[in-house]
Amino acid sequence: MKTKLRLIGGKKLQSPKNNYTRPTTLRVREALFNILRNNRVKNSNWLDLFSGTGSIACEAYNHGAKNIVAIDKNNINSKICLKNLLSLEDVENRKSDIEVICKDVLIWTKPNFERNSTSKNFDFKKLKFDFIYLDPPYEVDFHEQLLNQIFNCNFLKKDTIVIFEHSPNIFIKESFLWKILDVRDYGQSRLTFLINIQNP
Repeated sequence: MKTKLRLIGGKKLQSPKNNYTRPTTLRVREALFNILRNNRVKNSNWLDLFSGTGSIACEAYNHGAKNIVAIDKNNINSKICLKNLLSLEDVENRKSDIEVICKDVLIWTKPNFERNSTSKNFDFKKLKFDFIYLDPPYEVDFHEQLLNQIFNCNFLKKDTIVIFEHSPNIFIKESFLWKILDVRDYGQSRLTFLINIQNP
C-alpha cells in the first residue's frame, strides 16, 4: 500500500501500489470544500461515484456529511476505500452511516436498477442525496449517458448538486434535467457543478 495520499488537515490515506487510480488532488479537494462550505455540507447525504480509494468520501465525512455512500467497481479500491473511511475520527459510532459498494457505476445508476440489493445500511427508495460527486476516468466518453442516468434516478432531491470532475477537454452541456451552476478549472482537472431542475 502507498500512503502518500493525504486529506485536508494532513491525515494519511492508503492507496494501492498500482497506478490504476487517479485520486482527486489535494488542491481540487480544498477548492471544492471551500466552495461548498456555506452550502449545507454538514448533515448532508453524500454519494461518491467512481470513489477509488475514497478521498472525496473521507473529506465529506470530515466536513460533517451525515450519510456517505461510495461506489466503485474495483474490488481492491473498494476495500481500501472502506478501510480509509473506517480510519476516520469517531467512526466507531457511525459505521451505519457509511457504505462502500463494489459495483459498476453505469449499472448502479440505471434508474430501474434495484439498488437495495447492493446495500446493508440504506433504503435507496427513501434515501435522497444532497451531493453527488462523480469522477470517472478522464478518457471515457460516456459522461452524457451517465448524467442522464443520474438525473433520472429517484435518489435526487429537487436541489441536489452534482459535481462532475473531468478533463478540461470535456464540455458539459445543459439539459432539461439539469442546469450548470458553476465551472472551475484546476490545472488538468475541471469541476462542473450541476443542479437538478426536475420536480422530485
